[in-house]
Amino acid sequence: MAMKIELNEQHLAPALSSKNIYLRPATKADYPVIKVYRQDPENCRYIRPPESDEETMEIVMQLSKPWNLASGHWNGLVICLQEDDTLVGEVVFRIEDWEHQRAEIGYRLSEKAAGRGICTEAANLLIDYIIKELGFFKIVAKCDPRNISSYRVMEKLGFKREAFFKDHYLMGDEWTDQYDYGLLASNWQENGK
Repeated sequence: MAMKIELNEQHLAPALSSKNIYLRPATKADYPVIKVYRQDPENCRYIRPPESDEETMEIVMQLSKPWNLASGHWNGLVICLQEDDTLVGEVVFRIEDWEHQRAEIGYRLSEKAAGRGICTEAANLLIDYIIKELGFFKIVAKCDPRNISSYRVMEKLGFKREAFFKDHYLMGDEWTDQYDYGLLASNWQENGK
């Protein structure tokens, strides 16, 4: 399977939609909403420490630009509800390993939208796009084992747990374990996604 993109190319971020949500590039006007969940200590607990105002604005601006398909660079879209256009989170990806056609996804959701399947629906849209339109062979996702809702999203999407790393990364002053999950494009397509 060949990649459908070139390394380091710029790619217009798509607008993707499903029954309950749509994904779009961010705008500067999204900053106040994104700031709320990105600076909420409980929301950040298993992801990374809350960002400063400046760091949050940098993320908003990054999510508003065309995708930069360079290894390690995070690209993504914000998640909005179809019913009222409320922004409730973001879903992102990066090229983890170009040679081996592997991308990593991540997601974050406002607490107000949690528990409704929205994150699963958003990740489904992005995974489908990066497999079918960009040509990745494998998608990976990582989380703290205590972040049960995160790995449940992965499992609902067909990811398999491939690794458990003890005291794998330092978040603030705490050493944290990590689960690694993987999803092959062939399994995604076999399951009719």
